[in-house]
Amino acid sequence: MHERLLHASLQDMRADLLNRIVLRWDSTSDCSALVAPGGIEVVWLTRADDRVAANCRAVGAETLAADDVRLLPLEQGAQAEAGAAVAFKAGAWPGAQASGRGSGGGFSAGATQHAWVDSDTYLPPLIRALYPSAQPVLGYLPDAGAGIASGKVIAYNSLELALIDAWAGGGNYILAPDAACRDALLAGDRSALAAWSSLGRTARWLREQQTLFRHPPAGAITVLVEPGDTTAEIASLLFRHSASPDLVSSARVPPPDAARRPVVVAAGIGPPSADLRNLLLAHASGGATVVTDLSGADAWWRTAGLKPSRAFEDREFYSLGSGAILAYRQAVEDPGDFALDVLDAAGARRAVRIWECPAGIATVSQAGPRSKPVLRVVNYASRARDQMVAHVRGNHASATLLRPGQQPSALRTYRRGPNTEVVLAGLERLAVVVFS
Repeated sequence: MHERLLHASLQDMRADLLNRIVLRWDSTSDCSALVAPGGIEVVWLTRADDRVAANCRAVGAETLAADDVRLLPLEQGAQAEAGAAVAFKAGAWPGAQASGRGSGGGFSAGATQHAWVDSDTYLPPLIRALYPSAQPVLGYLPDAGAGIASGKVIAYNSLELALIDAWAGGGNYILAPDAACRDALLAGDRSALAAWSSLGRTARWLREQQTLFRHPPAGAITVLVEPGDTTAEIASLLFRHSASPDLVSSARVPPPDAARRPVVVAAGIGPPSADLRNLLLAHASGGATVVTDLSGADAWWRTAGLKPSRAFEDREFYSLGSGAILAYRQAVEDPGDFALDVLDAAGARRAVRIWECPAGIATVSQAGPRSKPVLRVVNYASRARDQMVAHVRGNHASATLLRPGQQPSALRTYRRGPNTEVVLAGLERLAVVVFS
């Protein structure tokens, strides 16, 4: 009986890749000395070595064998069984490149100017929406599949950014240092060890603050998603523009609630069933703006009561009940421009807006209607931001700033109409602001 319970307990631990810091080790070299400084709780040994496994366990880490974790492409997520240890081979190596520079040589700044950012913040919410039985754990490698060209030098500290990026979206990333990083760590390279120590500090902090990262985005924009690239790309660009969208499967659309979901994006989806069509029309007639595409004469949303209101070259507006239909004439070709149009539809109701952080992504989450909103900001640039400004929807009397390696500090709040403004100074990689 005791052995069966112990076995079940071990299986449960192995299945939980979401809430622990996991290192993938693709080498037979001994990595046990990296466990404590890196905040590592689990070592996944993809190349069997009993000596390394024993040494890792001796310093307090659990070990997983190669076949203890199943790697799945995103499109095969339906195969993930509830409770199974699964990670998804999906993701781009995160970071930023300048799309423009100011007079001082820095990234162009402003509310709508951005650096080119690779981010996977959208993937955990996408996985949760499409495959609710699966944990949103990313298991990509720093290789061509993640956008890393052969021979490209990967910064040692980018591994920490990959972890932050996944946690900011409510998921986790299985740490996968490339061969050069592994060799540098084992050789005692000072730069590599300093980056590893910083990673460990952040990893421990994330574990301590995990409740701040386990609630979905709570913005004004709801996006219907389906398997495939089309809706995933729309979701990705909306996250990139800090729209903080709530992603829901087109198979599980919630009932109308214009106060909670004033903008519902139904672009890029397949022809809806009769039930889904009626539900989306109910969202519009109940006060929401439903954004869709392909506005031909036989478009699914054409119904009695539609009244044309405005028309542009690429899209047209109709009123329906107390809400509206915004229909693009063609399928979405530029998800970036489309994301900006959706933000325009949200208007003053958008959840968050940031300035002076062109390589930043912000999301807002909330556990319930009366719970405290939580702002998460990730800076994907290599340089810290001296100062950035954020507006969060709602009027809040106080705000507390939380950052890895630093003590919590009170922020001054400023009322800006229906929003609350805070100023963040010295943003390195990650900042979390809890409002009350």
